[in-house]
Amino acid sequence: MNPNEAAATLAEVDRTEMKLAQRARWPFHRHAMFGLAEGILVAGLAQPTVQAGAMIVVAMALLIVCVSEDRRRDGMFVSGWQPGATRPLTIFITLFVLAMAAASAMARDGGGAEPVGYLFGAITFVICTAASLRWEKIYRSDLNKKARP
Repeated sequence: MNPNEAAATLAEVDRTEMKLAQRARWPFHRHAMFGLAEGILVAGLAQPTVQAGAMIVVAMALLIVCVSEDRRRDGMFVSGWQPGATRPLTIFITLFVLAMAAASAMARDGGGAEPVGYLFGAITFVICTAASLRWEKIYRSDLNKKARP
């Protein structure tokens, strides 16, 4: 590859990153759906077995809907677990959900429904929805920084 071809290839990469940064906008309901899936998962861990199982299935179904809608709407799914400026926030979200899940599981007494599990789920929903919105902003900013003027 000669220098002109290399420059043209780098310019194309820059254009692609700029286009991706412009397209990297997801509707609010998509962020809320992610937060809801995480919140339902956390809340379910404190509930009786049958109810917990049903809630976990609903949470996984919501995540499948998120991925499917992204692919249908945008032609792609952008994984949160990737190198770059978003990684610290992704690690925070993961650790937060794990901590909330552990707290919810410890609250389970083996009897009936455990209301504190729903509180943990609601907190998880709010934090994960807000974190997802923030993740999108960081992702777009990172793409814009990578693209050369």
